[in-house]
Amino acid sequence: MVAVSAAYVVGKSLEAYPGSATAVAAFVSLFALGYARASGLGHPTRARIYKHLLVLPGDHFRSIIRSLSIGVGEGRHHLNVMLREGLVREDKTNGRCRYYAEGRGPAMERNELFAKHWGYRDLRLRVLFAVRNLGDARPSAVAKSLGISRQLAAYHLRNLEELGLVTRVGRNYRAS
Repeated sequence: MVAVSAAYVVGKSLEAYPGSATAVAAFVSLFALGYARASGLGHPTRARIYKHLLVLPGDHFRSIIRSLSIGVGEGRHHLNVMLREGLVREDKTNGRCRYYAEGRGPAMERNELFAKHWGYRDLRLRVLFAVRNLGDARPSAVAKSLGISRQLAAYHLRNLEELGLVTRVGRNYRAS
């Protein structure tokens, strides 16, 4: 019965994620290892969410429901069930809540790579590069060079300081 469910889910979702043979192999292996409990991945929507998280680890809630064209309430319900069953993990960092599929295999190693990636969002990297280019810079100078607000520049500079990538000297910041 489990093998039939795996074949059904994989067959239904292959069209949505072309070229994701590794994710499909990891997905099928989870069924074979007994990770798919009747209340866990037995529902087609949960299986689609799990498959999505294998392909794009660390995706946030809104992106998941938009990509899969499911409702907010439906998505929240199924993610909560999967969290409770231990099928997905939730990371709350930098004001974002990101979801990762749990299990074994090569797809799980991707979770760590994506987790590192999400730690350096695009704007934060741009702020870091601006500080490196400007030398000693105040948040207002960084903001002006990037076309963002001073408050947003200061927010990212504080986060970069906590990560040890910039140091604060008085009111100025410089790259470490």
